[in-house]
Amino acid sequence: MTVLEKSSDVVIIGGGVTGCSIAYQLAKQQVRVVVLERTRFAAGASGATAGVISPLWHVDPEVEPMWRLGMRSLELFPSLASELSEAGVDPEFRQTGVFKLAFTDEEADELRRNLVWQSELGFGVAWLDQAEVLQREPEVSTAVLGGIFSPKEGYVRGQRLVDSLVQAASRLGAQFHQGVEALNLRTEGKRVTGVVTSWGNIDAPQVVLAAGPWSGLPARWLRQQGAPEIPVRPVKGERILLRKPGFLPRSPVRNSEAYVVPRMDGDVLVAATRVEGRFDEVVTAGGVSHLIAAAALSFPGLSDAEFVSGRAGVRPATPDLMPILGPAPDVEGLSIAAGHDAVGIMLSPATAELMAQYLLDGNAAPLEPFSLSRF
Repeated sequence: MTVLEKSSDVVIIGGGVTGCSIAYQLAKQQVRVVVLERTRFAAGASGATAGVISPLWHVDPEVEPMWRLGMRSLELFPSLASELSEAGVDPEFRQTGVFKLAFTDEEADELRRNLVWQSELGFGVAWLDQAEVLQREPEVSTAVLGGIFSPKEGYVRGQRLVDSLVQAASRLGAQFHQGVEALNLRTEGKRVTGVVTSWGNIDAPQVVLAAGPWSGLPARWLRQQGAPEIPVRPVKGERILLRKPGFLPRSPVRNSEAYVVPRMDGDVLVAATRVEGRFDEVVTAGGVSHLIAAAALSFPGLSDAEFVSGRAGVRPATPDLMPILGPAPDVEGLSIAAGHDAVGIMLSPATAELMAQYLLDGNAAPLEPFSLSRF
């Protein structure tokens, strides 16, 4: 039977990578924190992710707040992974580098255009011709024209990352509850005082909404307090696992359609599809066939690999594709950390760092570019 604490300094609604990362950072500062997860930890997008840590491919350098968030996360991941491993669970972060391959002249031209600015970052990003690609990844299709290799990037296993955060934060005193649903927020006037859950009430002066695509729901609980709508929409993504004895790429390999990512258990992860406006987590035949074809484009040998499993998750997206971070306008004590779309795992270390600091000192200025008030 679940026994809830009667009070806490901070209650976090949502047990994905964002909520669990914030909890870990708060626990390191001796903050009493409780995390509530309606189903199980990493049940959604955090567990269905490709886990690729590659801000150079996924974050626009012209959007400065996102770029800073991506670069800071890339900087933090190695030390974070080491901390978490020492606490008992290896998140399987590996800084193997990431490949982006070109199979057409147009794709090669695009990669070379990106290389102009990527090469100035000091990360050792370089163009490899066909022979150099095949030397590093011999199973790649000979139809490849070349590719860009980014040696400072890598990958992490999403489920293991969340498990390791839960383990490490629990050792520091954080409390985590699965199968406990947040039903409402307790308020006095326009101030949050706690959470009503399916297992009782928790008093808390600070509540963080980190429920991914479901983060918009609590705004309905606070309509009388004038809380604004939270514009987070669902984007479904599917991924599959394949197995072929003797075959394992050295690093994540991306083509125009999908990633092929090695795993420590010997399986190969292929991700991901993108379907706007869908909340379901059904793995479809169309999604599977698309991913197998995309994997075979880079690695023809995967066309006859064993199909191990499929999984789908729902990502939280915002209108401008930037997350919503920081205090909710007009509701004292309520914060939001949601809307990362497909880069939640990738940006989780810096997101947690910023959110934890705000919850500790109340200074929301560093979070201003991500504020809900921008909509």
